Amino acid sequence: MVALHPYPRGFVIHRNDAALDILPEWTQVSLGTSGWTFSHDHLRVPEVVLVEEDHQWVLVHGLCLHAGVDEVEVSPAEHLARMAALGEREFLEALDFLGGRYVVLLGDNHGFRVFNDATGMRSVYFSTDASLVASHLQLLADMHPHTMRTDENGLQGAIAGWDRTRFMGISSLLPNHYLSVPDWSVHRFYPRETNRYEDWSTARKVDAFRKMWNREMQHLVGTGSKLVMSLTGGADSRTGLALSMNHVNNIEMFTYTAKTNAGDKWSKSMTRDKHLVEEIKSLLPLKHRYFYVGTKNLPRTAEINERLNKNTWQSHGRWLVPHYANAYPQDDVVHLRGNAYEIGRAYWGTNEWNNDLVGLHRLYRKRTKRDEGLESEDSRASDFHRGVRRWEYDVPMHGFHLWDVFYWETRSGRWLAEILNETDIAFETCVPMNVRAMVEISLAFTIQQRSDGYLFSELINAGCPILNFPGKNDYRNLYEQTRDEQLAAETLHQSESLLPLEREFTVTTKGGVTYSVVPENDSLHIPQDAFTPGTCVERNLLPVPSHGELTFAVASSYVQPTAEGHWYYQVCVDGKPLARWDGAQRRRPVHVTLTDLAVGTRVSVQIVALRPHRGAASWERASRARITDAIFTERALKRTPRIATDVAASVFDDGADDTLSVHVDHLGDLGLGHFLVDTPRRLDVVTEYCVIPLLVVRRSGADRTMVLCNGAVDQDISGGKPVFQRSTWWRDIDQHQIYVCDPATVGRHAVSLAWGQYSLDYWTAPDTAHAVRFVAELLGSTGAEQRAYYGSSAGGFMALALLYHDPYARALVNNAQFDWTRWFAPAVNELRSKRLGKLLPSDLRDKYPLRTNVLNLLSTMSRAPRIDYWVNMASNHDREIDHPEFERFFRDFPSLAATMQCHEYHDPEAGHNPLSKADTLRILAKGAS
Repeated sequence: MVALHPYPRGFVIHRNDAALDILPEWTQVSLGTSGWTFSHDHLRVPEVVLVEEDHQWVLVHGLCLHAGVDEVEVSPAEHLARMAALGEREFLEALDFLGGRYVVLLGDNHGFRVFNDATGMRSVYFSTDASLVASHLQLLADMHPHTMRTDENGLQGAIAGWDRTRFMGISSLLPNHYLSVPDWSVHRFYPRETNRYEDWSTARKVDAFRKMWNREMQHLVGTGSKLVMSLTGGADSRTGLALSMNHVNNIEMFTYTAKTNAGDKWSKSMTRDKHLVEEIKSLLPLKHRYFYVGTKNLPRTAEINERLNKNTWQSHGRWLVPHYANAYPQDDVVHLRGNAYEIGRAYWGTNEWNNDLVGLHRLYRKRTKRDEGLESEDSRASDFHRGVRRWEYDVPMHGFHLWDVFYWETRSGRWLAEILNETDIAFETCVPMNVRAMVEISLAFTIQQRSDGYLFSELINAGCPILNFPGKNDYRNLYEQTRDEQLAAETLHQSESLLPLEREFTVTTKGGVTYSVVPENDSLHIPQDAFTPGTCVERNLLPVPSHGELTFAVASSYVQPTAEGHWYYQVCVDGKPLARWDGAQRRRPVHVTLTDLAVGTRVSVQIVALRPHRGAASWERASRARITDAIFTERALKRTPRIATDVAASVFDDGADDTLSVHVDHLGDLGLGHFLVDTPRRLDVVTEYCVIPLLVVRRSGADRTMVLCNGAVDQDISGGKPVFQRSTWWRDIDQHQIYVCDPATVGRHAVSLAWGQYSLDYWTAPDTAHAVRFVAELLGSTGAEQRAYYGSSAGGFMALALLYHDPYARALVNNAQFDWTRWFAPAVNELRSKRLGKLLPSDLRDKYPLRTNVLNLLSTMSRAPRIDYWVNMASNHDREIDHPEFERFFRDFPSLAATMQCHEYHDPEAGHNPLSKADTLRILAKGAS
């Protein structure tokens, strides 16, 4: 039945005495003596069950299905009530084996807790100010008006990060948490322990997954609902079909496709889907139909579109809803969707070395890139840390990866939930994998197995092996793909001097949009519609066929000194940048030589945009380059891959044996063997914006690490080269040492002081913190109490900024500059002019309060930092500017200042200069105690 009324299957929870305009056709259910009422749409009727010998009760509203391996003879509400009577652990365990799309309340005379389903398919919104909980965002706003969120407050990226919505004061409940009413606090209840399936064999995991799926489908079929399922050429719908073979006669399949292939990427994809679906239909007897894009004048389209604006605040496939509504006019239709698989596929790049809050912060910024340039950087950072605290990402995750949990809770629980609200007009939706235990099984494999879709291929193989034969998003079947791979390998071996390019190059914007371009030749360029900061264009060569070396040229015809800094080219090996040069630097070809490449290595050339030139065809032409003369020569391996170019200073690793180069996203490639005992070694950490130079000293017998940050650098002496202040003392320090050079004090645009402010778009502190903490742990300082950060003056500022990202460690600072905008004007003005768009200090403080004043940053911490501050009260600036800032922090944040100590001394001759070497070494020794 087409639901042309507002908020189908919706609900709102409100106080009994609230003066609200509840929809007149809705039914109200009193929640015992709690003082609250549950009002709901007629399409779903809640079940309320009392907990035996207790004042508690359980309410279940929505499509809720048992999905445990063992049969349960009572309704989900009755089962949950029985488990609640046994205890909290049993109740939560029962939630792990429920499927469907529902909300659960567990309450008593004083209030209640709200739980959504495993991946948040049933959206739940709440407002503390309005004392309301509701199924739909606009429904809650209709009941109690809220201020619209603006771009400056993160509107553009609201759906992608934490719980923000388009209304200020209305939050979304993330899955794996419950909302406690009436105190309006949220609490994480999962994960509660390590993955219970981690040590199971693949066969046992597959068997348990299939049993849970079949149990859920058995109960769904038992409802008598008409079941429909979308079928495409991809792996997800193929997996759902294979798992549902026991019930395939009860399911009608459909595919949406293009009437004609218009030649664009979307039409090509739809045409390929249709080809593969026809192949599947030839293998299995299926009830199936097509929906064609472009079909017009479908009945009730205008009414449906009007309702959609109420039901959801997102738009995914609205053009399909009239198709659905007119194709399935029956009562009680349930659409089976193939979602939640992405959680198990490590879809966003889960790996072994990004499982920390620094890595999560980078992911958060990437997911909310639409806010970049609209919401201030400090506001974005503040919201990230707010979300970490509120949604408890700073508690033990019992071995679950932060990126997996973040995808689960903020992608499935936000974006996907709104897609289901969108299709509610046409039918109910069930995601059969929306069972916490099933998601947990999908996470119980190695990261490589998950990225390869191993579990899902095994599920297809167990349920309907023949479905693994047709290609997945590929016209070729399994045999043809294997055959072509073998022929390509043979061809390469026979003509091993040539290494072809892949046919397409990819374009990835900072907003996460990715698409492919098929050029006419061996070129690549930044398309004018994507020429925005952060866009990355990449063209790959085919994997190298054997061990050896590769030479090629990157030829660009554009050169213009005034255009430098607008884009750059870089060469990557297996995704890691090894060399980079400015796009407008020279007209003649850049010759590249890569040695010691292992068989299967992938080499690519990237173009990364640095400035906005959207719509400018001239800039697209300027960025165009060709990859020519790619010649591969088979040679024995001698060491790790090396690169050489004929562009000065383009190579990250300078080729010296004592210098390492690693991308910040690939720190896991480092091993303890890279750092010899009592041998200082240079480590360059490559980021999206720059190289962070480090010097690492591994000391014999040490278990603690001291991180030492630079102060002011004399450019007349350094000449733009990296400097590691106090590194000549390394033999006098018994701890491991990591010396940090500020990247903005290096290179052609080097400044004397930068406080990590590389540009308006990039502050180096988060990436630096991630790198030094990783290296410190690699050296053996795995406990926070084994790590300390030291710096004087500007180095003190950086030491405190790094401590913020390692909150259980310790900082030792001497005459620290807490607010660098108040330092001497010449140094501040040089930094503003060269790197910060000449913004006034007052504007910098307003727009970037957490980057300009490190005490503002520390004030957002959830625990008291351990800080020792030595200050020379004979230094005018320290006495009159910085020390009062420190005292003000003590007054304003006494709980955070509880573990901070100030050590005053008086040395008129030294002034702002740091303590002597002897005194500083005593301070560093204190950090080791």
